[in-house]
Amino acid sequence: MRLRGFVGIGLLCALAAACSVPVVAGLEDGDANRVVVALEQSGVASEKERDPDQESAYRVMVARDDASTALSILADEGLPPRAAPGLLEALGKGSLVPSRTAEHARVVAGTGDELERSLIGLDGVVSARVHLGVPGRDPLAFDEKAPIATASVLLRHRGPTPPISASEVQRLVAGAVPGLAPDEVSVVMLPVAPRPRTAERQLARLGPLTVTHASLFALRTMIGVAVLVSAALLACVVGLLFRLRRTEQALRDAASEAPDVPARPRRGTM
Repeated sequence: MRLRGFVGIGLLCALAAACSVPVVAGLEDGDANRVVVALEQSGVASEKERDPDQESAYRVMVARDDASTALSILADEGLPPRAAPGLLEALGKGSLVPSRTAEHARVVAGTGDELERSLIGLDGVVSARVHLGVPGRDPLAFDEKAPIATASVLLRHRGPTPPISASEVQRLVAGAVPGLAPDEVSVVMLPVAPRPRTAERQLARLGPLTVTHASLFALRTMIGVAVLVSAALLACVVGLLFRLRRTEQALRDAASEAPDVPARPRRGTM
């Protein structure tokens, strides 16, 4: 009976897996966790699992009926974050003999990407864009006045209160760019309004499973059908065992009531 229960649960899990589709794949562990949190907060049940197509990567699965809603939520949340190449990756790309201007542009772009990574890593930050205006300076022009470097930061965050203040963002950006004063950093912070949850999108738990209220009745129906099928199979097995025992008993009774047949004498040899 316990084995049949495990079989029923396995069939139910297989059916549930067949009705799930990936919405994002090839993510790092932290990015996959952000996607799951954003979907759960918006009332979409999701699950993080290993990506079979990429080593050391993850993907996020949702129910097939929730795929379009999940994609819309991720688009509003700016998830998954765009892949910023970073400073080392930016310096590694270029011609064999890069010009001074191209080298300066790659350093500025890589620094901006590193700053975006740092800001997105903060809890509550949805997306961050950093634009650096750092003019190059001719090292041979000694009398030329040093150009003024500027920067602008666009930060989207959850909740009414940003997880980091504007002055802290200014100090962070100014500390990463030589010659940039904190006052020359413009910071714009935009709160992301949470999606309203309808009654159908409210999450409910049924044992170890988390589903929406709209899917709760279907899940209970599936579990009920699985239990009924298991009970029917158990009844069939018990019935077959009972009939087998009755047949064995009838054969033993028939063998005991049959008259003994005397053995025929052997003819002697001449």
